[in-house]
Amino acid sequence: MMTGTEIRAKRNAAGIAGHIVCKSARIPRSRLSDIEREYVNATPGEMQRISAAIDQIIETKQHLTKLADEAGLSLAGVRL
Repeated sequence: MMTGTEIRAKRNAAGIAGHIVCKSARIPRSRLSDIEREYVNATPGEMQRISAAIDQIIETKQHLTKLADEAGLSLAGVRL
């Protein structure tokens, strides 16, 4: 299982805002912040939902980028 610090690093590396992950993972933003700073221990279910949410968002961003490329469009400057 990932640690809170690893979750934060994964999310930041992907350029995903915390509030987006929270909507998908169905947790309050303050809870994600506390988990990422390791102030609290997340339940295994929370960690799974958070990690799955990040993975899904990364996959969706990649798919949108591919579609844009195929259409000859640039997503430069577009925040996904």
